[in-house]
Amino acid sequence: MWARQLYRKVVLRHLTRSTQLIHRHASRWVHLSAVRAASTTRSTRVLASLQVTHGDHVHIRDVGHVEQVLGNMAAGGREKLQVISDFDHTLSRSTHNGVRLPMTHDLVKDSRFISESNQKKTSEIWRYYYPREVSTTLPLHEKIPLMVEFWNKIHDIFLASDLSRQAVRAIVRESDTHLRDACDVFMSVLHKNDVPLLVFSAGLGDVIHEMFEKHSLTFPNCHVVSNFMTFNDAGKVVGFRDPLIHICNKNRSVLPDDTYFSKEQQRTNVILLGDSLNDLQMAEGVPQMDQILTIGYLNRHLERLQDFTEAFDIVLVQDETMDVANTILGKIVGSDG
Repeated sequence: MWARQLYRKVVLRHLTRSTQLIHRHASRWVHLSAVRAASTTRSTRVLASLQVTHGDHVHIRDVGHVEQVLGNMAAGGREKLQVISDFDHTLSRSTHNGVRLPMTHDLVKDSRFISESNQKKTSEIWRYYYPREVSTTLPLHEKIPLMVEFWNKIHDIFLASDLSRQAVRAIVRESDTHLRDACDVFMSVLHKNDVPLLVFSAGLGDVIHEMFEKHSLTFPNCHVVSNFMTFNDAGKVVGFRDPLIHICNKNRSVLPDDTYFSKEQQRTNVILLGDSLNDLQMAEGVPQMDQILTIGYLNRHLERLQDFTEAFDIVLVQDETMDVANTILGKIVGSDG
């Protein structure tokens, strides 16, 4: 239960600290460190055997805690494990050859299926709302309604653009976006070992499905929770499913029911991957969680490194690979994974 309590402290800490940066409240993190220290027994030296975690881009604030969690997860094996991951710039790459890559909404709004006038509208909307989305100082009670407005305005333009299922498929097939290096290995190992993967995204679920299809990574153990379009009998986009998922509500509140986590209730060890502090919410709803290991990808805004290292167990700075996650996964499921 200590891991679940610690996880809740981290999530609550982030969600309630929107008016100031984490480092302005270092005293509260001293208490969090004490909780971790009290729950950490002798070092298992698991990290010492994982050479890929030794690079300068890898930041681990509490090595003893991470080693303890990894040791417990390795003892639990594949049968106790589940993975929860963001998609945009987490499973997908953030950059390629120095160029920032689009997220799922970007792929649609900048495609040939959106008129020039509507592209101008989406650009204006993006310029206004995106800085507020990534703001670390905007209070949560102000940010949430803005995020609802943001996505609804973008989705309304998509609905006015006469999109179709075939258009969405063509957008992905024609795109130059990439999954992280060795993401195929990551997802294939999870599939081979029957480890469930919950992809929790505020992006576009139909685009995510097409991305997995494009890369031959459509597996039965992978479940996507995201913003999905609805289509009429002619294959035209006529709406979006409720509820709307945005960066502030990626948690159990948008799940249709408790079926998913109840089905996996024996899997009490969780690996969580994300590129935003908001992604720490995604494991909310996991019953009887024993261990959680959080991996944060800091793709941009490197001035937020301290915030990330205080919130995530492992922080990877400008790392476009799944190497660390794959190495950790191999340690848990076995070398034959």
